[in-house]
Amino acid sequence: MGVHGLTTYLRENKRVLGKTIQFPCTSEDAVTTIVVDGWSFIFEIYLQSHLPWVYGGEYAEFSQYVEQVALSWIAVGLKVYFAFDGPHPELKIPTLISRMNRGNVGQSLIFFRTSPASRCTPRFLRETSILPPLAYEVCVQTLQRLARSGKRPLEVHFADEEADPYAVELAGRLGAYVVGNDSDFVIFNSGLYAGFISLDDLLWILPDTDGETFPCKGGDEDDNFQTVVHGKTRKRPTRQQNVTFGLVPPADAPLKDLTLTASVYTPTTLASHLKIPVTILPLLAALVGNDFSNQSTTQRNVQSLFFERRLSLSQRIAHTSNTLAGILGAASQPRKARHQVDSVMDLITRTVNALLTRSPNHVAPGEVDAVVDRIVTAALNYAIDKYDGEIYGPDSLWPTRMCALHHQDACPLVTLFMRAQPCNSQDDTGNDDVALRLGAMYIEAFRSGKLKPEITDIMNTRAFWPKLFLENPDVETVAKSIGRPIRLWIYALLEDGIGLPDAPETSSSVADSVTEDGRRLGEEDEEDLNEVVDVVEEHSSDDDDTDLLAPLRGELERLRTADDSTSEPPTSATSHSRSRPPHRPKSVTEYVRRGSRIAPDEVPVPDLAVLMASSGFGAFIEKESFVPWQLRSLEERITLFLHILESNVPMLRDLPPVQLFGVLVVRWVVRTLHLRAVENGMNKDREKERWSQREARAFLVFYLRSLEDNEAVGGTTAHSDTQTQQVAGIPVMDRAIQLMAQVLTAIEAIQCLSQVLFLSDWIPINTEKLSGSRFHAYLSQPGPTVGQSSTESMWNACVHSLEDAFRQEPMKRNKNGRIHKLKPVVKIGSEAVRPGLARFALLGDTEA
Repeated sequence: MGVHGLTTYLRENKRVLGKTIQFPCTSEDAVTTIVVDGWSFIFEIYLQSHLPWVYGGEYAEFSQYVEQVALSWIAVGLKVYFAFDGPHPELKIPTLISRMNRGNVGQSLIFFRTSPASRCTPRFLRETSILPPLAYEVCVQTLQRLARSGKRPLEVHFADEEADPYAVELAGRLGAYVVGNDSDFVIFNSGLYAGFISLDDLLWILPDTDGETFPCKGGDEDDNFQTVVHGKTRKRPTRQQNVTFGLVPPADAPLKDLTLTASVYTPTTLASHLKIPVTILPLLAALVGNDFSNQSTTQRNVQSLFFERRLSLSQRIAHTSNTLAGILGAASQPRKARHQVDSVMDLITRTVNALLTRSPNHVAPGEVDAVVDRIVTAALNYAIDKYDGEIYGPDSLWPTRMCALHHQDACPLVTLFMRAQPCNSQDDTGNDDVALRLGAMYIEAFRSGKLKPEITDIMNTRAFWPKLFLENPDVETVAKSIGRPIRLWIYALLEDGIGLPDAPETSSSVADSVTEDGRRLGEEDEEDLNEVVDVVEEHSSDDDDTDLLAPLRGELERLRTADDSTSEPPTSATSHSRSRPPHRPKSVTEYVRRGSRIAPDEVPVPDLAVLMASSGFGAFIEKESFVPWQLRSLEERITLFLHILESNVPMLRDLPPVQLFGVLVVRWVVRTLHLRAVENGMNKDREKERWSQREARAFLVFYLRSLEDNEAVGGTTAHSDTQTQQVAGIPVMDRAIQLMAQVLTAIEAIQCLSQVLFLSDWIPINTEKLSGSRFHAYLSQPGPTVGQSSTESMWNACVHSLEDAFRQEPMKRNKNGRIHKLKPVVKIGSEAVRPGLARFALLGDTEA
């Protein structure tokens, strides 16, 4: 989201703040390395590709777009580093909830409250689009495949926390640009950071050397526009060029002929334009409003206290910068002693009081102090540790295998997965050493893209954010009905292996930063916080690297150290060798849809031994020599994995690994919905939820044929057909939407379980080959789908022990009241017809 109004401000002042660059570079000293914000990249590609989203995602075509853009960047001489998010900070939880309410939940509600005829129009689908939930996995898989194939200058990184500060710190080491859509990149600063490039400012140029015009798709301009030249006018020899705006380059253009131009914005240029020190930019962003300061404080938004409604977003930035410049300018005059700024907190307090639209005497008691605390916390999130090394470039990366930027004791991610302390006199079983080893394995899995960021959220904030997609808002969310039973095993395995973080003894609002003795952040010891800063020297020199927010950064580190010292490590790493009861019962907060909003749901973490006993898993375990299941042999982990999914049968084990995941998804969804119906007395609503055999067969055929070829249903190919043609050819039915939502949730949960047990290499998912429109097309066929021999083996494994779990298909009656049974669909050539239909009738239908 970035800083409120800063993107607009940069666009309005582009000629002053932006510097145009071009790739390939003509100068040898030019910067040729970029660090790409992964999530901005994903959103922008799916937006510009115009791929249908309503079916659940066209991942095969999306993968082609990702590959095309990455190879085009490399073709123009760029070294590309991608940075993806790690665990979300606790302060950003309200922002995440707000985004999901506006986006996923709100758009889904609008879709199902609109008539079927209106909601299938291209305009409606563009305005209510939701990012398909598997886009992240497909993007990562595609980029890692490109990085492995050949010696390409491409790397994929996964951040310790959010990707924004990580990307800037990485760019500071490499002397690179950061490419994304987040205006925060003009506020962050580190090392040799070269500046921010917006994805909206990218411009692809293809010269016309042979007199032919290469079509440029994806731009908003009229590609067929021709300049009318008067016959008597002398024609000047000009070099014509084809231009494409945006992230996606021309689809059919030779890579060697492409040229990329962009605009670069730097923090130094922005600060100079605003007439404030560059180190004050984080304070400016916090005052104007960002993801951490725009939450309500004492039932009122912070920015509503600063700005009148008549001010535009750009005017708010100008007003705030003028206020800061005025305070700093007055403090730089030595004769005016009463205007001197004695500390950073003094500067923040004076600025807050100066920006208040009403007198501080007319504000509620304590509200100004709460606002100051909020601004301090928001500004501290821009702090990046200074790099003390002397080597820059790729050689400065990966000081340890744990992190590309930090040493083990300074990496935030290490503290999440390696909380356990070395074994002591009270516990000499060596469980802590096992936990440390297991935590190191999880960190390496995350760095290599084999551990989802949602799992790191569990270890960071005890939170899980299920990916929500289009689903019926009038029924219980599939995140609870389909995904939660699997996630309970995930929580139990993590608690048993490395230990989940303890719940805080006293719940504190994310809007208030409170220390152990109850004082606010602005009321700390004067020796630590009220460090005198020479504002005159800082304001007068543009080259001074003194950080005015350094005292606040030091205070933040003190608070983090205090929090780490007070949080006790888990009493034991395994549930079967605990000699002491746990300090407090563990729980994980799941943020799921409840009606028409996102609400937190506390889920108690079950004990793994109790969970195994209740599920009938009769594994023999010796208490003295217990080893966590994550560290056991491959066969043992596979057995537990299949047992959790109620699929530990020989018929399923005999399937090829490429077919296994599809069968597991169907079996889990069918079994879960059947058990829900039985528990509720097979009432009408629960009976309608169950899958039919035709629907299960349709998914298996869809999954298998998606692996065989990547052609979309209806003959569509990547970069050619629009969303209008897709929607016109395949109906969008409520039943199919709900089935797809269940499938996507099952895929996410099963994938998380396989990653926790380190089984990602054993059971490939192949999400980058799936097409949601194909599944909808199979479901729209009126009769059952007959698969090939390979599909029949999958079907036999799918229905094993689940013969009674399917619902009966409703029988259709003809005009005479007789039941008309539909015959299976078979293929004749390229046409799908039913047995008994004469070929001459087929020809007649074709002519009609």
